[in-house]
This record gives sequence, C-alpha cells and structure tokens, in this order.
Amino acid sequence: MTSPALASALRRVDAVFGGKTAPAGGCTYCYGAEELALLAVPGAPLGDDLVRRFFHEVPDHFDGHPAVVRRLLPEFFAFLAAGRFSGLGYGPTGLGRVRWQEWPAEQADAIANFLDVWWRETLADPAPVYGVGAVWDLCVEIHQSLAPVHDVWAAAPRGGTEDRHLGDWVADRIDDLLQDDTCVMPWYVDLDGVLLPELQTWLVEHAVPRLAGHPDPLLARKVALLALGEEGRWVAHSELIASAG
Repeated sequence: MTSPALASALRRVDAVFGGKTAPAGGCTYCYGAEELALLAVPGAPLGDDLVRRFFHEVPDHFDGHPAVVRRLLPEFFAFLAAGRFSGLGYGPTGLGRVRWQEWPAEQADAIANFLDVWWRETLADPAPVYGVGAVWDLCVEIHQSLAPVHDVWAAAPRGGTEDRHLGDWVADRIDDLLQDDTCVMPWYVDLDGVLLPELQTWLVEHAVPRLAGHPDPLLARKVALLALGEEGRWVAHSELIASAG
C-alpha cells in the first residue's frame, strides 16, 4: 500500500506533469505507430510494459525525448511506487539523460520530492520491495549525483534500519570498492571517474562509525582502508586479513 507521503508526492507529480503530451514520431522499427501515437494523447494510459520500455529507451528513438519523459512521469512514478517494476535497474533511464534539474522549478521540485520520499521510505522499510541497492542505483542514476541520496543516509538516526541497510549495501560492494571498480556505480553515471572517489570518501566518513555493530567485525575496518592509496590499501588489507586468522 502506498504511504500518505508517497501518495502526496505522486499527486504533486500528476498535478505538474499530468496531461502533457509528446510528438508521436519515433522509431517504428522498435515500436508500432499506434504505440507512438499514444504519446500525443493527453492522459492516455500506456500500460506498465510500454511505460517501462519508453522510459528506458535511448533518446534518438523519439522525435522529442524530453517531452516523452515528461509525458511518462506520472505513470512511471506510480508504477514504481506500487512495487510493480520487476526489472528495476536493468538499464539507464530517460530521466537520467535530460538534465531535468534545469527544467522549470515546479517540475524539478516535483521530481526531486518524489525521489526523496521514495528513498527515505525505502531506507526506513525493513524489507523494501525493490531492495536498497536497486533503489540507490536508480536514484543516483536519475540525480547523476550522490549528494541527494547520501545526505538522507547521513542524517538518519544511528542504530536503526537505515544503518542495517547501509551495512548490507557496503558488504555487497566492499571488494569492488577496494579495487576501485566502477561497477559499483549505476549505468553511465560516472564516466569521468569523479563519483567513485566521492563515494569512497563518503563511506570512510559516514559508514565506518555506523558499521560498528555489523555482524562482520572486519567490515568497518575494510571500509576505513578506502582512505588509503592503492599500494598502502592492499598492504593494510593483507595485514587485516592475516590478523583475523
């Protein structure tokens, strides 16, 4: 069931983007003309499958990609909030490609508000529908930034569900993080290699103190190694593993 806060965020998105249309032209190799024609019909339901396909399609498949994204937002966000999206995170989204932060303030604020509420509720849920990792990937990919997502984690009270999720998230990724492997980042987000070091620095500052009670007693100490350079990191890692027996 959608929470009151998430329902309110969806109503705001619908108020801002509901009734918008987009040019009906596009790739008729991938889509039927009747499917593309729906984009030009205000409020015409597209259905989960077509919304998902349109929302993840590359921009050159549409005559007006930003307009298509605006047209899709009410239905796509409702799709997400209802927990019906079984393929979350399988590819980059249209919203991550359109610089929506530069759209009119009313539109950008509605998008940011939905993402913020959805992420907060995911972290507070002991067993979120999609899993924290998948929601983190999508939110970071759409924001093209870590700060809006990690600021929520950093502000959460210590010792709660948010810390448990952080521990699980870090445990799944620590080996890749120690190897500076960009696979920990979502699709096409960190092509310049800027965000991975930012992520590692954030984890050293914020995750280490929150992982003190984690079932793996070495996890917090492994995260702390991210502050070291490559050579020093692996010497210290070998010593850490050896000392643990």
